[in-house]
Amino acid sequence: MLSIGDLFSCTELKQSAKRMVEHKFPVVYRQEAFLQLSHELLLDLLSSDNLNVEKEETVREAAMLWLEYNMEARSQYLSSVLSQIRIDALSEVTQRAWFQGLPPNDKSVVVQGLYKSMPKFFKPRLGMTKEEMLIFVEAEPPAESHPVVIGPRHTVVCYSPQAEKVYKLCSLPGDLQKVGTLVTPDNDVFIAGGQIPLKSTLATHGSKSGKLQAAYCSVDSFYWLDAQQNAWVAKTPMLYARTKPSLVYCQGFIYAIGGDNVGGELNKRTVERYDCERDEWSLTSPLPCAWSWSTAVTARDCIYVMTHDLMYCYFPRADTWVEMAMRQTSRCFASAAALGDLIFYIGGLHVVGNSGLRLPTSTIDGSSVTVEIYDVNKNEWRLAANIPAKRYSDPCVRAVVLLNTLCIFIRETHLNERAKYALYQYDLELDCWSLRQPVSERVLWDLGKDFRCAVGKLYPSCLDESPWKPPTYLFSPDGAEEFEVDEDMVSLPHV
Repeated sequence: MLSIGDLFSCTELKQSAKRMVEHKFPVVYRQEAFLQLSHELLLDLLSSDNLNVEKEETVREAAMLWLEYNMEARSQYLSSVLSQIRIDALSEVTQRAWFQGLPPNDKSVVVQGLYKSMPKFFKPRLGMTKEEMLIFVEAEPPAESHPVVIGPRHTVVCYSPQAEKVYKLCSLPGDLQKVGTLVTPDNDVFIAGGQIPLKSTLATHGSKSGKLQAAYCSVDSFYWLDAQQNAWVAKTPMLYARTKPSLVYCQGFIYAIGGDNVGGELNKRTVERYDCERDEWSLTSPLPCAWSWSTAVTARDCIYVMTHDLMYCYFPRADTWVEMAMRQTSRCFASAAALGDLIFYIGGLHVVGNSGLRLPTSTIDGSSVTVEIYDVNKNEWRLAANIPAKRYSDPCVRAVVLLNTLCIFIRETHLNERAKYALYQYDLELDCWSLRQPVSERVLWDLGKDFRCAVGKLYPSCLDESPWKPPTYLFSPDGAEEFEVDEDMVSLPHV
């Protein structure tokens, strides 16, 4: 597409194709079409600041592959092509190995060309500026803090634990709510399904007089986040409308599992698969049961779906569901994450007997959050150390893998106090949890209770600073609820 746009002077096509090539550069540069690019288009790409590469070695390898594809005809471009590589960004080991491997007759020409064009100050490519962030979808300030709401209330915020900064993604399209969320291994962010408000009606029976109630409609929407443009791009809709489906990535495909579908028990069991290359959905074998409150993860090229004390495994090659070992506790609304050969099932609500009564794990334990670990190789569950939560009444726990470590983001509340946040990390060898990082509620403000949480690498320069961060002068330096203003003690108002 990039070559066609250039050939026929179609500026819009060329720009769109270039953005996609820059975003998918680590995959694209190995393909035949890239190796056949013209010299001019290659230089345009290699000189771009927007390449989504984490190391300059990737750009160097792409340049060498292009040259070696037809070395006899392309040797004349040796200096101009290699001069686009930013030497300062290469490791010293790479630089030494590279120059030592060059032919003697070409070495002086290459070195001269490289250093002649090298900028005085190295500017990192866009992909090198990525930070691993917690992405909170459908973060919602409490209703009592916003009695009058204009426009969408739900938003998407990102928190960088390293920089301790909060950024804002573009709002969900069409005021979507209760979507499924996924970040693929390639850091592509997707949302699927959900519901949209149709209209507001004045409540009369069974509700407080004068309150507005919104009617909602489930949708089959599917969007991809263009991280460079900070915009949601519509993709082919799902085959079924789903509210809060489980989204997982497995062997190059995206799966939408269950959710609160419209149309009866059979539809709730449906599972569909998205082909990223063809941009199309197809049905797979349905779930064995019509579950609510299920969660799904991918481990060792299989999909595991959990709810209550049950777990089923989906084998993509056989398109078959198989029942696995049962858990020791029956819990729903739990959060799950996979790391290596282990699956962690954390928090949630206990189901008491056949009554369907659901109690927070904190009610059962009294001082911590329940954790169970499943070993994929042994098909066994075991109880792990509980997560210590100092103060809470009904904690919201989200399990994530952050910087290759299993972590949980917890929202702790106690009675009418403001929400407090923290990141805990798990030490597998010691079987213990430790506080990795407290997160100031004055930074994240209030996420509500229904937010979804995922981890992805995003570009801070392409995001907006979150408007939720309140001005610092409202708070005392030591975090006290009262502070002195003009010799008078002032209490911090409830938010």
